[in-house]
Amino acid sequence: MKLCLLTYDCPHLKTSQVYNGLHQQGILDVDFLLMPFTRRANRDVLCQHRPEQFSGPIPHQIAACSGGSVYPYSDWPALLDRYDYFLVCGANLIEAEFANCGKILNVHAGLIPAVRGLDAFKWAIHRGQPLGNTLHRLNAETDAGEVLAHMPTPIFTDDSLEILAARHYANEIWMLSNFLRIMAVGEKHPNLVPAAATKRMSVTVEVEMISSFTAYRAQHAVSRPDLGAHRAN
Repeated sequence: MKLCLLTYDCPHLKTSQVYNGLHQQGILDVDFLLMPFTRRANRDVLCQHRPEQFSGPIPHQIAACSGGSVYPYSDWPALLDRYDYFLVCGANLIEAEFANCGKILNVHAGLIPAVRGLDAFKWAIHRGQPLGNTLHRLNAETDAGEVLAHMPTPIFTDDSLEILAARHYANEIWMLSNFLRIMAVGEKHPNLVPAAATKRMSVTVEVEMISSFTAYRAQHAVSRPDLGAHRAN
């Protein structure tokens, strides 16, 4: 199987995390397709629900250590037939022809089709919706490609917003790194009502989201698994 990570041409945390997850499973034949990245001005946010992404090794450094190849994004038409899948670790707008090729897989931080668009973690909490990640095939419409599997994020009664956000992000990385076994199982959340894609959450709405978190946690919390019950006698 040939894999190519679609990402930015700069240090990028998620890219290195996904690569490491694949490597731990023995998936070593991984290349990189790099989009140019221009850093934008920082936005004011109250809840930093994802770790700082632009840190760590650059893809060229990872490839140099692993023997992988690195290509500029403009080469994508010539690369389509070389790879079984392209995994999205970071991307700007993707041409419709490439997006619709059926080989690009993404993990969205919301349960598609109910939670689509930006700041999915925050919007799910604000709207009182179930929390989870979605493995899906990319297409030209925002977070509307074929759903391959859902992975709910468990919420516990002692979770803070920060702890829950960290668990949700860790599940996103795990799901993309383990996409083959996730696709094989294909578990999906039932009865999701489609909704329009969201934009970035404003600070004003963030205040409301943070204020509603305690009630949201009480509504959606589950019991922690009893790990002791599985110990051998």
